[in-house]
Amino acid sequence: MVEKITPAEAIRLLDAGKAQAVDVREPDEFAVGHIPGAKLLPLGDVLTRAEEVMPDKNAQWLIYCRTGRRSADAAQKLEAQGYTGLRDLGGILSWPYEIEGDFEGHF
Repeated sequence: MVEKITPAEAIRLLDAGKAQAVDVREPDEFAVGHIPGAKLLPLGDVLTRAEEVMPDKNAQWLIYCRTGRRSADAAQKLEAQGYTGLRDLGGILSWPYEIEGDFEGHF
């Protein structure tokens, strides 16, 4: 079971360089807005590209999507692949901090 993490806990880890955010939405959603520095790994690519995008299976990875449904699914799949430092951040809709992107579309 992958542990949930609050945005407040996540921003502390990200700011300290102790974790990496991973966005499991689609590329067009990522382009609209994402957590600064986040890596993109669409849910449909988790089984085939995880090791490419997330090479260290023991690092702290903060998985998020739009509302939390895809992040929970992705976290389960990643855990099954041997990732140990996973935290489910849930959805970017509840992220109160800085977001980078083109903001032309909507979340």
